[in-house]
Amino acid sequence: MTYHLGTNMASQSFGVDVARGVYENCTAIDLFGFNRSIGTTYQTVFNNGGGIYTFPVTADTLDLVSTDASDTMSVRITGLDANRDILVEDVTLNGTTEATTTGEFLRVNAAQILSGNNAGGITISHGTNTVAYIEDTYGMHQAAIYSVPRKHRLLIHQVDFTSGTLNENKHMFARACLGPSPEVHFFETTFVTSQLSYDLRRPFTVFAGSDFSLEAKSSAQENELSIYISVTLIRES
Repeated sequence: MTYHLGTNMASQSFGVDVARGVYENCTAIDLFGFNRSIGTTYQTVFNNGGGIYTFPVTADTLDLVSTDASDTMSVRITGLDANRDILVEDVTLNGTTEATTTGEFLRVNAAQILSGNNAGGITISHGTNTVAYIEDTYGMHQAAIYSVPRKHRLLIHQVDFTSGTLNENKHMFARACLGPSPEVHFFETTFVTSQLSYDLRRPFTVFAGSDFSLEAKSSAQENELSIYISVTLIRES
């Protein structure tokens, strides 16, 4: 694997240099996953609520709608097209009336408003499935989900779990998943402390064409869980 140097001088830290844009083929990405009500069955850490996230089978246009008529700002959607190449589109909201993308998306990796403050919750749908959700006043999609583009690989450097429980009799389970078919659960952890951090000395690699996600469940009742994931996306050709 080759890192292509740009015009900036490299330092002693790969992570800092990626953030500085030293390597032309490397992009620093921060993933934030959040779920307010993790129950006792596994669900994807996604701010749209419970259940396992559904990855679309085919590419299609996306519909965007807010719960508040005053939301008319633009939303930038970053995802993948039918060939799993990167596709970015800015869509202007039309309040509580659906707005539709021009491009057809197979995956959505990020969605963020470009100005102002969204008064309502913004749902981004692929057919009948919600593929991204921007909570009111938050401004961006929060999901522990990433689909790797064609001719790229993803390096996962760090994962932090922060739980809403400190009760020693109630704990959280989390597991990592790779897809799309078959879906493989390759890692599981259990924790009761408020924060669990994995700082990987050797980054975990997710290869092109793969969907990565994190799922969680509670041992009892419901818990709130947030996840931060530090990654580098590397273009290989």
